[in-house]
Amino acid sequence: MTVQVTDRVEWINQCYDHEGSHEHVSLYLLRAPEGTVLIDSGSFYHREEITAAVDEATDGEGPDAIILSHSDYPHAANVSPLGGDTEDVELVASSASPAQQGLPDARKCDIGGSLTVKGREFSFIDPPLADRSHTTWIYDHGDGVLFTADGFGNYHDPGQCDYLSGDFPDVTPAERIYEYHRDNLVWLRYVAPEKVERTLDDIFAEYDVNAVAPIHGTPIEGDDVDTYRERLRDAMERIASEHVVA
Repeated sequence: MTVQVTDRVEWINQCYDHEGSHEHVSLYLLRAPEGTVLIDSGSFYHREEITAAVDEATDGEGPDAIILSHSDYPHAANVSPLGGDTEDVELVASSASPAQQGLPDARKCDIGGSLTVKGREFSFIDPPLADRSHTTWIYDHGDGVLFTADGFGNYHDPGQCDYLSGDFPDVTPAERIYEYHRDNLVWLRYVAPEKVERTLDDIFAEYDVNAVAPIHGTPIEGDDVDTYRERLRDAMERIASEHVVA
């Protein structure tokens, strides 16, 4: 089962248990003019569920392309089971050298550039929030969805696994945004939050973002993006203030 995010972007989510809360480990299916495109391929812990969900969503055909934000296991563990190592599925990766990341057949995307994949234009953005140096954020020019890999995440309670941001009583809760970034992007304690915020401002000024689609969080609908960003800014300031470097 998928969750509709925009007209042509669907969410396939799985979760890790995290001390009583849940953390999403997701991928997204995009229906492009020339076939279906997956953004990331999910964790090997959820291989059976993910491959079944993709099979159901594509009527047994599988994806026509897979675009990876980066190649660590929560994002790229199911490339082969989803056909990414065959001639039938186009594989796109952001690493400077995909072969060194175990993806010798991948088409390389240049961070800062754009590619057309299955009739859909994607731009690849140098992310201000990431946990690996070869990460890219991916912007879909068709529906205006910004796929943010490890950034823009949040924890959630059991029973909220299929929530979009607007399903919460008051958008994605601030404390859950703070907790996720504190635990997963620990380098935020050492940087100036205002510099990260300026880079985010530049990205959102350049791209017309109708929805934000994180791999480790609840998809953020357009009307809720500003609220989420305010809470993210507060979370970054809080993280930095809690870890003053002497």
